[in-house]
Amino acid sequence: MMLWSLIGGMTLLALAFVIVPLAQPGVERRPVLIGGLVMMIPLVAVLVYQQLGTPAAATQARAVMPLGALGKFMMDMDLGQLADRLAEKLRNQPDNAEGWALLARTYVEIKRHKESLAAFEKATLLLPGDPDLLADYADALAMSNGGKFDRKCTGLVEQALKLEPLHNKSLMLKATMAFNDKDYPAAIAAWEKILTIPGLDADTASQSAGSIAETKRLMAGGK
Repeated sequence: MMLWSLIGGMTLLALAFVIVPLAQPGVERRPVLIGGLVMMIPLVAVLVYQQLGTPAAATQARAVMPLGALGKFMMDMDLGQLADRLAEKLRNQPDNAEGWALLARTYVEIKRHKESLAAFEKATLLLPGDPDLLADYADALAMSNGGKFDRKCTGLVEQALKLEPLHNKSLMLKATMAFNDKDYPAAIAAWEKILTIPGLDADTASQSAGSIAETKRLMAGGK
């Protein structure tokens, strides 16, 4: 609960400065900057908690939040409540692509995958050239279907890879889909492409290399 409080408070603060002003007429919009800032805040909160790794660390983070009635309200609100409020606002802002993307990813964060799909659909229609969004949509679609990938998942991944051939998450999804279908050469090819991504982090490189080795072992008869 401490993690959700931390994320909820940070995100609510962002929305107070971003989403609410957007609803007012005559306000200049800078969608790329706004979307990037708002979507980063909950993700940064998760990463900070994971790095610190203890409830005590989250308590320390809470200690630096504003005190008083506003601070208590922010800390008491969780991501689920925030998502519901954002969804209500977006009914009056159907063309707010960044808002729909934020809502979709928030639903995923709180494991409400089926509810995320409509938001992802709206966001990807408004932002068809965003490979990150397309890959996240494909992932959420599979998660809502018990981890099974369907034709729509495949189409979303292929669309993302047309936009960015070395897109990390899309290649991971493509490798997973091929492996699940026992198309081992295609899975290996996708993982090998991941290994060519400039600046690839060590964990992803190790995971991909391990997957290639395991798949080759299976192709050789499991010896």
